[in-house]
Amino acid sequence: MNDQLESRSDLDILLHQVNVAKYKKGDPKKTLYIIMKEIELELHHYARRNWEIMVELLARWIVENKKERLILGSMGSCALFKGLPLRYDSVYKRINKQDLFECYYEVAKTKPWDHLGMVMVEQNLGNKALGQFLTPRPIVEFMVRAVMGNSPEKMRVESWVDEETRQYAANYFLHFRRFPRHLGKIPTEPKILTYLDPCVGTGGFLLGATLAYPKSPLILFGIDIGISIYRACLVNMALFSNHPYAIICADALKLDIKLSGPSSSLWDLGNRWNPPDMSKFYWKPSPIRRDAFSSKAFTELKTEEKNNAEKR
Repeated sequence: MNDQLESRSDLDILLHQVNVAKYKKGDPKKTLYIIMKEIELELHHYARRNWEIMVELLARWIVENKKERLILGSMGSCALFKGLPLRYDSVYKRINKQDLFECYYEVAKTKPWDHLGMVMVEQNLGNKALGQFLTPRPIVEFMVRAVMGNSPEKMRVESWVDEETRQYAANYFLHFRRFPRHLGKIPTEPKILTYLDPCVGTGGFLLGATLAYPKSPLILFGIDIGISIYRACLVNMALFSNHPYAIICADALKLDIKLSGPSSSLWDLGNRWNPPDMSKFYWKPSPIRRDAFSSKAFTELKTEEKNNAEKR
């Protein structure tokens, strides 16, 4: 009887692999739906939780199988998916045995995009209280082009030299009325551009930028307050980003602009599965909130704004 059950299980797996093979040339979302179904059959959770577990299991598979391809996932001292737990071992092994993670990786690399976010939208799994409404892809691509402006070719040839050399060239031209030809072969460095999405969600706009300008000198930054879609963004960026990136889980509305620039140590805390406390980079909490109003804080805010205006 046990042999029959084992044979039936092996046969089910074989039929499932044949079925999944059909999707390798199709829509990556279909593979994600199969993974979610496997999680549901094993753990019996509701749809949102199945989606979150799928994101976690994909992250585990990436770390265990594609480390050599994820060099860009680390910036400075931050480690990709630091703190990722190794949970749901049985369902992970079950899905991995059927090559579903590998199947999604292969088909998604041929059609890179925010498939995790699209599944979330189609299943109505977003947190409406946090405003989790993902922007459609055509709008994302239009806005990325509108913001970035230059074509990839133009962006690659942009360069800069140090201010001292620039001033020397200007003075030389003013004196001799011609460009200093002996500076014709000055080694230049590419102009690094930064791209920030303060409400990054599952990473649609960052993916739009990295896919539209794959060879341009970009560094990508993202912020989101919802930890579930923050983690989905980490998975998407690990799979599809052509550029270095740092994603943090924080409240973008409270970040102090003086403490959160591109060179800030804030971004060294990015790309972590369990993000650390970011409050030390926050400006003081807003005195006006939907659920409370602080007259004292509001008065102090107005006084501070007045003092700053007088100093300027």
